[in-house]
Amino acid sequence: MTWIAQFPGVPEAVGGARKLVRDALDFLPQVDDAELIVSELVTNAILHSRSGAGGVLWVEIRRLRGFVRIAVTDEGSAGAALAYRSAEEVDDFGRGLKIVTALADNWGASSEVDNCRTVWVELASPAEATPHAHTNKPSSRGV
Repeated sequence: MTWIAQFPGVPEAVGGARKLVRDALDFLPQVDDAELIVSELVTNAILHSRSGAGGVLWVEIRRLRGFVRIAVTDEGSAGAALAYRSAEEVDDFGRGLKIVTALADNWGASSEVDNCRTVWVELASPAEATPHAHTNKPSSRGV
């Protein structure tokens, strides 16, 4: 089963994305983790891409057998590579991808057409709660 929603690139979109995750993944033991992850990814899209400058972003949730995949696609940014900072570099922000790394079973990022960027995460889920087999799980973590 798949859910896809488009949100404006404004801070209020974070709450909408969290609700989408809660509604789609209420069966998942790590639903709180999934909400935190989507909060971090949507916030990053708003702060660090053209989505936050009057654009939009998309959240996709896929329930598959044995895992769920959450993807946030933004409108990209000119020349900015995906990276996370050490805690020493910043005091008030910059830890979002470290949180994602700690909570997700697997994650990564890719560039899409028209310079859009997608960051995705996978979380293990009860196999009996999801309808499709997972056939090609990437073995790398991060970008």
